Amino acid sequence: MKRYFAVAFIIAVSCLSTIAQRTTTTATRIINQPTAPIKIISYNAVYIGSSSTYVSRGIHHNLEYENASGRTVVAVQFGLVSFDIWNEFLDRTGGVTMETIEPGSKEKGKWVATSYADFSFHTGVAYVSKVRFDNGEIWSADLTSVVLELRKIEKDFDASRLKKKDDGEKP
Repeated sequence: MKRYFAVAFIIAVSCLSTIAQRTTTTATRIINQPTAPIKIISYNAVYIGSSSTYVSRGIHHNLEYENASGRTVVAVQFGLVSFDIWNEFLDRTGGVTMETIEPGSKEKGKWVATSYADFSFHTGVAYVSKVRFDNGEIWSADLTSVVLELRKIEKDFDASRLKKKDDGEKP
């Protein structure tokens, strides 16, 4: 009897370990707006199910982007929206960089988002949300066009999901 219990225990631990370390095959989309001063060149996102000293558990959003404005940029906020395996809204986060980006420069960034159900992550979407120029001027995304693109993934996507809970403003 102890032998069967030991075998069952080893199988269970092995299965849980495999599940915890699983990474998923995902779909990603970039929403580049014509007026955006920053263009996203490439984007990938993947769920990593185990954490270690070097890698955090969660959805890892990796972007490469370029300053296409001809002006110096001092801050960028990316909108990073996650959908689950059924393409239903899972989470949203904002990836922020405050590095100076000269005109024509290309940069890379990585942001990790965690939510209670990120293990079911499947589809990631990235767009430029806000840009601050060195003179203090701020460019903001046209959220109406972003929402139209997101509704291609989730038919009834609620636009209020793109705002912070304490913003109080509707897109």
